[in-house]
Amino acid sequence: MRTDLAYGRLPDEREDHFLGLKAAHLVGTEALLTTRDNIEAVIEAKAMMCAYGPAGYGKTMAVNSALRALAPDITYRLELRSGPTPRDIRHGLFKALRLPGEPPKRPIEFDALLKNVLAEQFRVLVCDEAQWMSRTGFEFWRHLWDDRHTDIAVVFAGGDNC
Repeated sequence: MRTDLAYGRLPDEREDHFLGLKAAHLVGTEALLTTRDNIEAVIEAKAMMCAYGPAGYGKTMAVNSALRALAPDITYRLELRSGPTPRDIRHGLFKALRLPGEPPKRPIEFDALLKNVLAEQFRVLVCDEAQWMSRTGFEFWRHLWDDRHTDIAVVFAGGDNC
């Protein structure tokens, strides 16, 4: 298994199933196809969406599968756990986007850097395990998405409480 999945690019299709079953193949269920249709609409609208449901139902697998087909080269994913703060999200994005150098120390400078980078080209940002985020965390994502210069779509995948 790869160890860099929490930040960065989409995992290989062989790594979609959490049990790592050899020779397993994805089946185009109604839920999988609906997720793909929804993600396609979100990309076209440069919007935000959330795929949510109980643990083990295939949310992350469906999101990854759809994005591999629709936007493999412009998708950046991060996985946050245990009540991430806006600071955690900033650092997660810095790492997922593979930005050079050291992250800025002050939030206002960090936000300006992220907004400038997210304005350069269209990107799809994926936040996995979004059920761990507080309202403040979701508001930070909205703050980035709402900026008139950023060019992003955001996909959240999370458990029931998302």
